Amino acid sequence: MSGRRLWWVACCLLVTGGYLEIAGANEFVPSPEALHALPLQLGDWHSRGEQHFDRDTERVLQADSYILRTYTRGAVPLSLFVAYYASQRTGHTIHSPLNCLPGSGWTWVDREQRNVTVGSGRTITISHNIASLAGQSVAIDYWYQSRDRAVVSEYSNKLLLIADSLQLHRSDGAIVRVTAPLAGDSALVQREVLAFVADMFDPLTAHLPQ
Repeated sequence: MSGRRLWWVACCLLVTGGYLEIAGANEFVPSPEALHALPLQLGDWHSRGEQHFDRDTERVLQADSYILRTYTRGAVPLSLFVAYYASQRTGHTIHSPLNCLPGSGWTWVDREQRNVTVGSGRTITISHNIASLAGQSVAIDYWYQSRDRAVVSEYSNKLLLIADSLQLHRSDGAIVRVTAPLAGDSALVQREVLAFVADMFDPLTAHLPQ
């Protein structure tokens, strides 16, 4: 990460965290429980059930609720991870994949934004990335979501978080990440990821606090 980007991240986190601490007195904090009711079947996609991180990872994650599942409709396994934060304060905020993955040894090979038309006919923009480690590559698609709002930029998400605190007296939000191994036909895998996002977005939105 460049020094300039680090400086902007630090400033953004400092301003957002300070403001949220001040605005927190009258905050509405939604219940995160509905996230776990997300169906195990989403269109043609099926999951066998919940997976869990170890306690150390959960302690670092600090999410109020999260789901970690593998969905398939053929030979391509897709890992869905959603971490929901009912209230975001200093030290209790969403962790960006841009910062977390390089820290665990992964290298970003390609990054771009892609538009996806979801089941309701609406088009959202997500961050589409390829990362590699020890000769293995994975597709990683993610976005930040608050209610039905999908945001790609970490900075924009922080600014919208401040606006939500001011207007709605709430600071909840989630990060949604879909990961797939790029083995065999990588183009097919990436098409499957986008198809899954299209099928999953509306049901997920219905299971996030509105």
